[in-house]
Amino acid sequence: MLTILLGVVVGAVGVAVFLGHLSASPLVILTGAALALVFSFFFTSVAANAIATTARNPVSGMTMLTIIISSVVLLRFGVSGTTGMFFVMAIAGMVCTALSVSGQAITDFKTGYWLGSTPAAQEKVKFLGVIAAAVVVGLTIVLLARAFQFGEAAPGDMRAVLPRPGVHHEALVSGFMSHQPVAYILFGVGAAIALAMEMLQIPALTFALGMYLPLELNTPALVGGFPVALPCQARKLGRERGVIIASGLMAGGALGGVLGASFRLLPRFTEDWVRTPFYGDEAVSQIVSAVLFVCLVGYVWWASLRHKEEA
Repeated sequence: MLTILLGVVVGAVGVAVFLGHLSASPLVILTGAALALVFSFFFTSVAANAIATTARNPVSGMTMLTIIISSVVLLRFGVSGTTGMFFVMAIAGMVCTALSVSGQAITDFKTGYWLGSTPAAQEKVKFLGVIAAAVVVGLTIVLLARAFQFGEAAPGDMRAVLPRPGVHHEALVSGFMSHQPVAYILFGVGAAIALAMEMLQIPALTFALGMYLPLELNTPALVGGFPVALPCQARKLGRERGVIIASGLMAGGALGGVLGASFRLLPRFTEDWVRTPFYGDEAVSQIVSAVLFVCLVGYVWWASLRHKEEA
């Protein structure tokens, strides 16, 4: 516990030093550091519980809540405009990182339990993992920024365009820091819906994730939930094996995206390298994608049951 407390103190000092470059007021710096610590402390437990119960980490939603409260508090201290936007996004970025690490730690503990590891050994290696991840993620962001455009295409720039990440976060903090009217009634409606779900004994977090996440993310989760609802013993066979296979596919998909981005940095790269022959035919592309998705689902189901039968 002493080591953890020392780590919190060192982390808080690091946060204060970083925020000191954005504001000259000691009171504002202390307030920002306190906001980062308080939100990280409470939200990390929420992230861990969400990963354990829904296999989803609502990082984006909790980051938005951090932005809302931090903006309201900092506006009271006279922090606004571009400086205020960067100040709030810096706090939100720290909280978001804490939530991500918390959720990943729970996932690691789950996997370690299956493989026979111990939490103590995993915690020691986790520090090295966080350092390695920070370096790799930083380099990945630089790689994507060089290979793609974000948001809107710039005139004369032939690079592919990706949706700007966190655009709703940007719009939210921009509205607060620019003193624009904020629709607080929508926040109240969301709270009322969550309260109604709890009264109906429906997990509000799971319901909110289903409403919030886009359809392309919810569809695989829906398909994965069908076997759990089957009224037979087959759903219990190889469930842990199926989770491991699905987790590997998700990680492989992320690595494939980074690999595709690295191709675009090659001098002679053309889009034909990453396009299928039927890329321009919408109907054929959708049919092939659906068939491959069904085959992928079938493979996960077959591999999970086969492993159980062999055991």
